[in-house]
Amino acid sequence: MAAIQGDVTVLDLGGSPMPPPHDHAVPVSDAIPLGARPGVRSGAVIPGASDGRDKKVCRVELPDGCYRLTFRPSASPNVFRGTLRVDRAEGKLVISGDLYRFMSESDSSTVAAVGRTFRSTIASGAFADHSDDGDIPIHPRGRYHSYLRGTGAQLESLVDDDDDCEAILSFEQYDYTQPPPGQFDGTFPGPPGSRLIQLHLRADDDDDDDDDVTLKGTLVEARTTRGKVTLEWVSRFFRRCTIEVDTVTGAVPPQAVTALTGSGTETFRTMLASAGWLASIRFDQTNIPSPIPDPTVCWTDGVLHALMQQVRAATNLDVEWRLHLLVVQGRITCSRGKMYDSIGAPREGVVSYSDDGYPLTDSANFGTAEGQMQRNVPRAFLRSASHELVHGFNQIHQEQEGGADNSIMTTTPSVADVLGGPVTGAPGVFPDAIRLQVNSHVRHHMVHFPDPIVRPGGHTFGAGHSSIVPQADKYTFGPEELELRVTAEHELIALGEPLQLSWTVTNNSSESLPVPSDITTESLYATVTVVDGRGRRRDVRPFVIDCEATRILQLAQGESRQARARVYWSTGGFAFPSPGPYTVEVGIDWTAEGVPCVVRTSLPVFVAFPTNSGDNDAAATLLHPDIGKWVALGGGAPHLEEAVTRLRSLMNVTEALDASGSARPRALRGYDGLLPTG
Repeated sequence: MAAIQGDVTVLDLGGSPMPPPHDHAVPVSDAIPLGARPGVRSGAVIPGASDGRDKKVCRVELPDGCYRLTFRPSASPNVFRGTLRVDRAEGKLVISGDLYRFMSESDSSTVAAVGRTFRSTIASGAFADHSDDGDIPIHPRGRYHSYLRGTGAQLESLVDDDDDCEAILSFEQYDYTQPPPGQFDGTFPGPPGSRLIQLHLRADDDDDDDDDVTLKGTLVEARTTRGKVTLEWVSRFFRRCTIEVDTVTGAVPPQAVTALTGSGTETFRTMLASAGWLASIRFDQTNIPSPIPDPTVCWTDGVLHALMQQVRAATNLDVEWRLHLLVVQGRITCSRGKMYDSIGAPREGVVSYSDDGYPLTDSANFGTAEGQMQRNVPRAFLRSASHELVHGFNQIHQEQEGGADNSIMTTTPSVADVLGGPVTGAPGVFPDAIRLQVNSHVRHHMVHFPDPIVRPGGHTFGAGHSSIVPQADKYTFGPEELELRVTAEHELIALGEPLQLSWTVTNNSSESLPVPSDITTESLYATVTVVDGRGRRRDVRPFVIDCEATRILQLAQGESRQARARVYWSTGGFAFPSPGPYTVEVGIDWTAEGVPCVVRTSLPVFVAFPTNSGDNDAAATLLHPDIGKWVALGGGAPHLEEAVTRLRSLMNVTEALDASGSARPRALRGYDGLLPTG
């Protein structure tokens, strides 16, 4: 084992004021330039240096992969543990890391046991496939302290003796503000973060095991030593997760397929390995009874949400990054797959329909898969289910991040169009030429986004991506080209009433324009943001992600596309938590022919103050998260018992008011078609 010792220096910021936190500013590690002499090999001799003596060029080797990171302050019992990721897959050295705070060594004593538990679990045969890289650390979400964004690396130095060999790694450190109780989206400060740090690493040749790399040093802040740092290489992978697959009777889960090139097979595991993640795949329950009489119909969101809560294995997201995949039957035109932004916490579960498939209405380039169910097209089925899983790790469509391609995070119709359209000039290559990998853009996110952004149970879906493409880089359509109109059924609503919102995009230009075929929030192309009277912004993200039929499609001159939503609650909280004036903004973002595009508009809305005890009591009853979930699922979710109890109590009050001739609570107007029956 080659041990390396060194210092960590925090650069003096000269008392510069910290920038205010930004709700959507997520630091992302950019490519780091290589050292000053990347081509010089360790041990080369440089004659006649500045002091007249020959010098030796040495290089501190940092293998790619995940490192266990520990910082022990000298003046505090706190211990900071986490990971550091060293990555050259993009052709440049990229380094990022995450730190978690523990009150003492004993407080974090269970951390080492997590890796042992993982290894003993896979050794018991509970997982279908595994590796020996189970030491990648996982820490509790509530302990998260800061993100490390690498900004520079010098791995080589001129020395008289190998003992003086030194490397320097530089970082911006972003301290994290934990979310309030009951919420999940914390905040980071804006660039350049909370402080700048450097690691000065010295080589020690006491051990010859090149596969086990340990780095040791001290932390220096404002030129004062604060404590010790240790890094230990643990895996060639960067992060790890567990995928639990449960299947309803009559459905078929995605199967392994022959590799596109070379020998072997491709699975969920190999797909996630393309993102640098180690995945353990657990095919758990295989014959779950259907909760509905006919499982070949399109399942409601309420039924799916209830079943996912019921059948998934007990999960502690503070010791395991686990994502649940539920496979049901359905039929063609239901939905190849969906993601739910919350089962118990954000991004825990996704659904795949084995008997949905590839209708001509979605794409003319499905080839031999056209009209087939997913279970009969294994490669396309595995791709579709993988798409939903990677949504669960908070990744969005490539049609919104550079354009459609043949990768996992492009929607299925767009992949078919890419393969069968002008890119290849060879129609009919879908599904055989499907690549079961993420592209380099998504891989960078999955390796170098901060832990809370990608881990299940962390931030709500979509958090972090708004900072990737600055608004100035987008082409904004004017109304003379592409007009977006938004209307509300009522612009004056009661406290506790969902806002029923509709929007229409119309092509007013003289030619066809490429526009998303589905402009709902569920398709991920449309966003709804609510701004209160004090200028505070809240994104109202969709609770159910249903996007697998969407693609960029020409909108002819004079034609329109429409969408609607009940704006009330999301995993980020209530859209209208108090009376007063609001502005509701609707935007549609996409990429067409490599050009990021956007069209936006807004609408004023006023939430009325309760004027009587009935309206006041109704608001108190309705402003509850379970009511929010009920509305987000479109009703029909009896497993949300608190919601059912509250709605029935309000219905009983309303019946009594009707009988007495008194006015019913105004908020009930927004619940037409949503109230419990039976």
